Amino acid sequence: MLSHVRFTFDGKNGENMNLASANMIRAQYIRNCFEFLRISKGKIRRICPVNAMYYKFNSDDELKNFAINLARLANSYQLEGLILSDYRIAVLVHALLPELEIHTSCNAYQWNMRQMEIWREKCGVTVFNPPREILRAPSKLKEMHKAGYKLKCLINEGCLMGCPNSFCHNLSISMHCYAGMLSCCQSGIADLFRGNWILPRWQKHYDEFVDIYKIAGRNTEGDYPFKTMDAYLTENNSMPLVDLMISGTIMFAQHMAPKDVLKKITLDKVPDKLLTCECGECSQCNLCNKILEDLIPKEYRDRFNFKIKVVN
Repeated sequence: MLSHVRFTFDGKNGENMNLASANMIRAQYIRNCFEFLRISKGKIRRICPVNAMYYKFNSDDELKNFAINLARLANSYQLEGLILSDYRIAVLVHALLPELEIHTSCNAYQWNMRQMEIWREKCGVTVFNPPREILRAPSKLKEMHKAGYKLKCLINEGCLMGCPNSFCHNLSISMHCYAGMLSCCQSGIADLFRGNWILPRWQKHYDEFVDIYKIAGRNTEGDYPFKTMDAYLTENNSMPLVDLMISGTIMFAQHMAPKDVLKKITLDKVPDKLLTCECGECSQCNLCNKILEDLIPKEYRDRFNFKIKVVN
């Protein structure tokens, strides 16, 4: 759980790593996590994220010790399961606690059936969270579901469709790069609509083959998860896009345009064509750009042209 919020403690590029204040915040976070695990026992199923690929292991012994300590904590707090992205850790934890349920993280990046077969055979995994990009490839989700796998999809957070940084995002974090500088905000205002998330009104199109819907919300306001769940349950189309979705593009936008401008870009303004669009026809279609030109005043548009360009 710590890996997901490391920048909150350590700052960009680890600039606060050795500060007493950062250590105090980290310690309080850990106490809060363990207190939640204690008081929630028997009330909810506690499937806890680990994402061990974020940690650097300098030797095989470090890797093994991490897995052993993780298994001890899971056993001590009687967790129902763990969410893992590192195959090595998953194999070891499964060997130590075969009864513990293991889910894959979207960061484990299962994109084909053979990968899933290996995780099921070696780690006992039956619940898979495929990568964010797969939301734009429903045929792959149907194939996985038909094979008997239970699918869990992250629906309110994602990078651009086809973004070359998607696969390397976690690598950038493990190398202590600031991931925000590797975000996908590179092509202009139209990027605001091009995310690998699904809107509340699109969710019904996935119900056939997605078993569990997962929402992201770390480092957000305390009531954000509840607002997000309400928006999906009620198919709320009037909510501002920046209040619901999380992505590098949207976070970038909040630095480029005033709040009152961004609040006008509500979910009903996002075109339904994006439900199955892979942005392969942008130069001919231009729909996203046309809609946002009416919503974002001209004086702010050039700010969205990021200094790094990604080209074919």
